[in-house]
Amino acid sequence: MAQGDFQTWLTYNNQTRLSQKWGYTFDLNYRTRGFFPFQSNLAAARGGLIYFLNEEWRFSGGYAWFGTYVRRIDNEWFHEHRLWQQVLWQKRNSRYIFSNRIRLEERFREFEDFFRKSAQGSFFTMRYRYMFQAQGLVIPSAKPNGFQLSWQAANEIMFQTGDLTGGRAFNQNRTLAGLILSPNRQIDLAILYQYIFQYQPAISEIEEIQSVRLTFLHQLDFR
Repeated sequence: MAQGDFQTWLTYNNQTRLSQKWGYTFDLNYRTRGFFPFQSNLAAARGGLIYFLNEEWRFSGGYAWFGTYVRRIDNEWFHEHRLWQQVLWQKRNSRYIFSNRIRLEERFREFEDFFRKSAQGSFFTMRYRYMFQAQGLVIPSAKPNGFQLSWQAANEIMFQTGDLTGGRAFNQNRTLAGLILSPNRQIDLAILYQYIFQYQPAISEIEEIQSVRLTFLHQLDFR
């Protein structure tokens, strides 16, 4: 495992509720290879609208840009334009939160010409994602808007269809677990370990990736 690929994922995630039914979300991502020193691997920005059917069900969708950094071809960034739609069902009580998320992604991606060593055209894939996530309190808050500590664990599986998939529907599986530090009800800092099992059609092999995910989650409510 020590010889495998190791990454660090840094994310700022904002979820804002504007009214009883509507809100918006956006996130900024930066992923690196290794830990120190950082070496760029991917940058991304994603945004969209949220429709709250009720306190348990919400629907959202929007647009995302992803840029993958590839060193072997003159330090190129490969661009991806992505449309996404998702439904989230969340059940909570005083100590636990259980979440089920289904996300669809239409991905328009540049591909690499290994001989010319450049980005040549684009291809389309449709990706289907399902995630189950559980979160529970470790240290409850002593006051309504005080500090609390939680644990979190999740598993997400992804399938894809379309161009350059190598004839395989399986795309990847992500397993993660860690702690959530919440100084108040508006801010969460997630410190998570993530293991990724991913099929790479360009080389027809399974790639194993370990990563540390650091996410700053900012939740605002203007109701």
